[in-house]
Amino acid sequence: MNMAGKSIISRGLLWGLVCGTLMLQACTEPAPRVFGIVERDSLTLTAAVGNTLISIEVIEGQRVEAGQVLLSLDPTEADAMLALRDAELAKAKALLAELQAGARVESIARAQAALAAADASVKETQQAFLRTQRLLATKVLTQADFDRASAARDTAVAKKSEARQSLNELENGTRTEQLEQASAGVRAAQAAVTIAQKQRQDLTLVAAQDAVVDQLPWRVGDRVAAGTQLIALSATARSYVRVYLPATWLDKVKVGTQVKLWVDGRDMPINARVRHIRSQPAFTPFYALNERDRARLMYLTDIDIPETEDLATGMALEVELPL
Repeated sequence: MNMAGKSIISRGLLWGLVCGTLMLQACTEPAPRVFGIVERDSLTLTAAVGNTLISIEVIEGQRVEAGQVLLSLDPTEADAMLALRDAELAKAKALLAELQAGARVESIARAQAALAAADASVKETQQAFLRTQRLLATKVLTQADFDRASAARDTAVAKKSEARQSLNELENGTRTEQLEQASAGVRAAQAAVTIAQKQRQDLTLVAAQDAVVDQLPWRVGDRVAAGTQLIALSATARSYVRVYLPATWLDKVKVGTQVKLWVDGRDMPINARVRHIRSQPAFTPFYALNERDRARLMYLTDIDIPETEDLATGMALEVELPL
C-alpha cells in the first residue's frame, strides 16, 4: 500500500474516533436540574371580631384533625345578640299568627257593643237637638244653646261612624298586604338569627382539614383585633415541590410530565408528576440554575410528591428535568 492510501485510512480513523467521542459525550451528558422547596398548603385562621381569647386547645407542632377545636373567643356579647335576635323572631311570628287567625269573637262583640252605644248616643243627641230647636223658636233658649246641641249631635254621629268602621274591619279580617308585611318581617328576623348564629360559631375556630399547627403567637387572656391572624396551620394531606422552571423548558415540561426528585442522602430519586405551571412568569430566584439562566424568564411550577413520601416542609432538593 502506498503512502497516499495510508494517509486516507489514517484520516478516516481519526474522524471516526472524533465522532465516537462526541457521541459518547452526548450520551453521558447529565440531565438538567433545578432547585426546589418542599411546601404544603398553608391555612390561616383570623379573628372575625375584636375579642378576648378564653381557651387554646393546641400547641405549636401538634397534629390536628379536621373539625378539631383549636381555640375560642369570648362568646358573651355574641350570646346576648343571638338571644335578642331569637326574641325578635318570636315576636314577628306571633304577629303573623295573630293576623292569620283574624279577630277574636270577643273583639267583634266588643265592637258591636260600641256601635250600639254610639247609635244610642246619636238618637239621644238628635232628640236634644230637636227640643233645643223648638225652644229657640219660642225664645226660651239662646242661639248658644242651639249651637251646643248641634255640635253634640254631630259628634255622636261621627263616633257612630267610627264604631261602624271598626266593626267592619274586624268582620272583614286581615288585608293581604298586612299578611305579606308580617311574613316579610318573619323572614327578616330569621335572617338576623342566622347571621347571629354564624357570628357566634365564628368565635370557635376549628381545623378545616388534617394539619400541623405551624404558628400560635397568642395566649389565653390576650385581646385581639378583628382580622388578626390567630393561628397558622400546614395541611398534611398533600405535599408538593415548588420550583422555578426556565422558559426554555416549557416545550419539554408540561402538566403531567414525570420528573425525578433528588434528596440529599438518598441514592435513588423519587418519581413525581408536574401538577401546575403558572401561565405568567415570575421573578427569577437567586438560586436559579446559573448566571445565564437567571437572566431568563422563570415560571413557578408545582410538582406533586407521592403520598408515600413524608418530606419535611421547607426541605431543599433538586428536580431532574427530562431531556
